[in-house]
Amino acid sequence: MLNENIVAVLAALPFQPDAEWGVNILPFGSIFWKDEMPAIADLFDRPEDMAIVHAMFGMRLKSWDGEELNAQDQELWDAVNRRVPHWALFRRLSLTNEQRRAREEAEQQVEQAFESVGPEHHET
Repeated sequence: MLNENIVAVLAALPFQPDAEWGVNILPFGSIFWKDEMPAIADLFDRPEDMAIVHAMFGMRLKSWDGEELNAQDQELWDAVNRRVPHWALFRRLSLTNEQRRAREEAEQQVEQAFESVGPEHHET
């Protein structure tokens, strides 16, 4: 499931309490912290690793929303957590009010961005 490359990449991302957050439009359209996201260069030629990272961010969104993970997602979550327990993503499983507002604003921005490029906005 997890190869040594992705373990090494994620292990190199230690939690930084003062890390800045930003908006990730694709693939998950929400906030993330700069100490959580591997460099694209580390994942570019490894689509299976990229899929795992993106899945982990998606599962965290579910966690923030109070949703339970299905069995397959829980298995992946647990496997990554066992192998890379210090990955910064695992340190941000709940949001402060300020972070919650930032998340809501980010997700609204993403929705608006996609709406503005929707088919009804293209001239034919």
